[in-house]
Amino acid sequence: MRRKRSRTIDVEEGESYYVSMTDMMVGVIFIFIIMLSYFAFEFRSSTAKLATAKHPETAALLQTAANLQPKTADIEIDYGAQVLCVPEATLSESGQGAAGERRCFAYSPPKPSALTASAIDAQKLLMQALDADLRDARVPITGDPSGGSLNFRADQLFVAGTAALSPDGQRIAGDVAQILMRRLPCLGYGVAAEADCEAGPKLAVANVVSQTNLDIFSTEGQQAATLALQRAVALHQALTAAQPGLASLRNAPTGQAGSQPLLRVASVGQSQEGASKVGDDQTVSIQFQMGS
Repeated sequence: MRRKRSRTIDVEEGESYYVSMTDMMVGVIFIFIIMLSYFAFEFRSSTAKLATAKHPETAALLQTAANLQPKTADIEIDYGAQVLCVPEATLSESGQGAAGERRCFAYSPPKPSALTASAIDAQKLLMQALDADLRDARVPITGDPSGGSLNFRADQLFVAGTAALSPDGQRIAGDVAQILMRRLPCLGYGVAAEADCEAGPKLAVANVVSQTNLDIFSTEGQQAATLALQRAVALHQALTAAQPGLASLRNAPTGQAGSQPLLRVASVGQSQEGASKVGDDQTVSIQFQMGS
C-alpha cells in the first residue's frame, strides 16, 4: 500500500502575518507621534501669541475670523454700563433683520494709561513677544530669551573664521531686523510705531554683543577679540541695512541730554589660559536693557 504523505504545516505564514502587523503598527505610531508634535508646536505658538497680546480675547477671535468685512452702522454706547448696541441688520450678511431691533454686547474699556507696567514686566513682555516671533519665523536661537537677550551661535551667522555673514546668516539677520522693527518703536523714540503703544518704560539700550573666550596674552587671543568686535559690527550693520528705521531709534528724544542710538555695539571677552582658537565657540547676542 502506498503510504500517505503527511501534510507539511507552513509555519512561516503565521510569522509573516505577525511581521506585517508589527510593521503596520510601528508606522501608525510614528504617524501619530508626528501629528502630536505638530499640534503641540501649533498650540504652543498660538498660546504664546495670546499670552503676549494686548487684548487676548480679541486676538483669539481674530485667529478664527478670516473674512472680516467693513460696514457702516450707527452704534449706541453706554459708557457707564459698558454696553454697546448695533442694529440687528448689521449682523446679517444680506442685511436682513427687523427694523429698530438691536443686538447689544458687553465690553471692557481700554485700561487707563496710568496703569503702566514696571520695567521688569515690560522687559518680560518684550522678550516673550520676541521669542514667539522668532519661533514663528523659525529663527534659530540658543538659550532662554527670558534673561533679556537673544543669543545666536556665530557659526550659524558667519563664514568660519571671518566676520562675513553667510547666506543663512543674512537670512537670519533680515528676519531678526523685521521682528525688531515691529517691536522696538513702542519702546524707543525717533520712529513712529505701526500700532498703538501703551505708556510705560522705554528701552535704555539694545546692545549687539559678541562674546568669546580668549587668551588675551597670545596672538590668537588678540585676533579672537578683534574678530568678536568685527562680528558684532557686521551684525549691527546687517540689521540696520535690512531695516533702516532701526538706526533712527533712540533711547531719548533727539536733543535731550543723554540721547543715544538705541541699537549699539559691544564686545565681551573673558581672558583665560588655553582658550579656544580664533572664532571658535563665539556667541553673538542682542541684549535688551530697560530704562527707569
